Amino acid sequence: MGEDRLDKRFLLLMYALSFLLLREWLLPVMALTDTNYLGVFLVFIALSFLIGIVRMRWWFSIPIKAFYILWSLHFIYFHTPLLSIQKINILFTNLFSNVSMIANGDWDNITNPFRTLLFFVLLWMTIYLIRHWVEVRKNILLFYAATVVFIAFLDTFSPYEADGAIFRIMVSGLLLIGFLFIMKLYEKHERQMSGRLFALLSLPMLFAVGISGAFASLMPERAPAWPDPVPFIKSMASGEGAGLGNGAYMAQSGYDPDDSKLGGPFAKDDTVVFKATVPQKQYWKIETKNTYTSKGWEQVSGEVEPAIYAPGTLIANDSLETEDMAGKTVQAEIQMSEVLPFIVYPYGTTKINTRSDVVLLNEEDSGRFWAVANGEKIALDTFVTELKEPEYSLKALRETSMADYELERQNFSQYLQLPEQLPDRVRELAKSIAEKEESVYEKAKAIERYFARNGFTYDQYNVATPKGNEDYVDQFLFETKNGYCDNFSTSMVVMLRAVDIPARWVKGFAPGESKLNSRGEREHTITNNEAHSWVEAYMPGIGWMPFEPTIGFSNLSGIRFDLDLDITDPEAPDMGEKELPEKTEQQRIDPTKASKGVSTVVEAASKWVNNNKWYVMIGMLIIGSAIWKFYSVRGKWLPKVVLRTLKTEQGDWRSFVKQYKSLLKQLERFGLKRTNGMTLSEYAKTVDTYFGGNKMSMLTKEYEKGLYGGQTDIEDWHVLQKIWEDLINRATG
Repeated sequence: MGEDRLDKRFLLLMYALSFLLLREWLLPVMALTDTNYLGVFLVFIALSFLIGIVRMRWWFSIPIKAFYILWSLHFIYFHTPLLSIQKINILFTNLFSNVSMIANGDWDNITNPFRTLLFFVLLWMTIYLIRHWVEVRKNILLFYAATVVFIAFLDTFSPYEADGAIFRIMVSGLLLIGFLFIMKLYEKHERQMSGRLFALLSLPMLFAVGISGAFASLMPERAPAWPDPVPFIKSMASGEGAGLGNGAYMAQSGYDPDDSKLGGPFAKDDTVVFKATVPQKQYWKIETKNTYTSKGWEQVSGEVEPAIYAPGTLIANDSLETEDMAGKTVQAEIQMSEVLPFIVYPYGTTKINTRSDVVLLNEEDSGRFWAVANGEKIALDTFVTELKEPEYSLKALRETSMADYELERQNFSQYLQLPEQLPDRVRELAKSIAEKEESVYEKAKAIERYFARNGFTYDQYNVATPKGNEDYVDQFLFETKNGYCDNFSTSMVVMLRAVDIPARWVKGFAPGESKLNSRGEREHTITNNEAHSWVEAYMPGIGWMPFEPTIGFSNLSGIRFDLDLDITDPEAPDMGEKELPEKTEQQRIDPTKASKGVSTVVEAASKWVNNNKWYVMIGMLIIGSAIWKFYSVRGKWLPKVVLRTLKTEQGDWRSFVKQYKSLLKQLERFGLKRTNGMTLSEYAKTVDTYFGGNKMSMLTKEYEKGLYGGQTDIEDWHVLQKIWEDLINRATG
């Protein structure tokens, strides 16, 4: 077996184990961020390792990787494997738009495609480091230890379950370290790599790792020796461990049907309320309320009998009046841990399946569902909802107008109610936000985005409660600008109603934290901390649509982008909501004229690049070609750099080793390649035969005396250095 062939097989084995380790880094990232494109990144890793194995030239490998990244961005954000010039143009415009944001330090607003590009670059750099550790250092211990620490940290402080991951990391990591150690032994003793000998040396290690791995997997799992530190750390970090310190009452997070008095701080509660097995994140709805009292919310309903449904029958719900409900039916399996007064259900629910002796009642005005058995209200332990996730046409949404409400048969008076004592400045603010927009949808989105762009902050502890004649919304909008979901959602509902858009306040739970269960299904854990409130606004001709104004939460409404959008449009798919926020007066004032000038120059440069992106790409291609040409003739200029860099007056063994190895590389570039199994002495004779004399043999003799005999004291340093310089110059051609 040839050395080169075995080297490639060896590299294939090393990179396969490295691939498994790097995959363990991606799995928690994909799980914790609900990213559904693990395969795209794994293919990039495999492609990069394959390029390393076949020794592909950089001027060929870099364009291949760059093209794959471009295709991946196109596939992830436009959901089509076929490249489109129009979509590539949109993509490049989006990427270039981040230049000014980065220059201004506005990292929070960089677009999603640019974040993905940065992640690919990070993967690229990591793979390069792994290749260096494997091929040059032959020591992967640092990366192995970092992998163990990373996964252990996530297993402790995040919802990610790393039970199987720890086992896989230990086995693949130990094998990788062992194989590299064997390879290092070959290199140290200048031995030709034999497949038979390599297998014999590997057998004890394989036996030890296999036995220990099997033993570890079969042993019973012991309970933790110490209590879980996470709850204590979280409580201390949030200040709960030390108490409030001011004697104020702090409520616990969780669902409470009484919302007559809102405000005040609350303490976190990690108690699990229910678990839901469903492919995608969902908002879990319980009820809506229609009457704002200036202090809180109440539900005022007429004397209407609740609708009755048998389990598994089609549900008629006004929240389902969406423009498109023809999607694939999905099931959500819900396992309750705590008792709630009403049933939780996701948007798009069409059926609720549970035990046959139960009937389901639905109060249509409030959206509440509850179960009754034998004439008594009961709590369901488990049930399954069938849903078709609503999808809203952006084109239809942007065609909505205020005049369309006159065509609706529904009476919206209860969803336009506002207290008489509501301060005028609340109405004036709402009108100033919405008056610039044309459609009902864009007016609602403008109000939804208002909070994130005008100095509001999310806070669960330093939250005021209105006193006397104070209005809850007015206090939040103009006085404190500090609060949690109830503050944001109530304020949005009130402002929507102030501009005559029907809206209602919604209560339920946020999506919670997710992980893959033992069956490989996505399981979401919802605790009392996920108790949440948000907004529903009625879009004429479409139906009730959810909105999410609370800072730090994402609107999960499915939008079908059936319009050609400019990349700066707030609704651009997965790239939207990334406009630069309006600057406050303090932010508009730059600290120095110099920084202002730099910012202006950067913005102008970014705009020019954006308008001339094809010229920029052609210029980059020309520059890349020039660099490649410069690199291709490195055999002419690189030796001169080596001579200047490594030439020294005072010789020592370390300097001699560097010079000798640099000479070997230059001879190989010159065309005098060292064949398989050739010793250094034999190679030196080949070089001397080509150039004449015995200069290479003299250098090699000194090198071997120091390497194998330990004689590192060089007496004729100046003579050896002149020989080295002469051979370097002659190998330059």
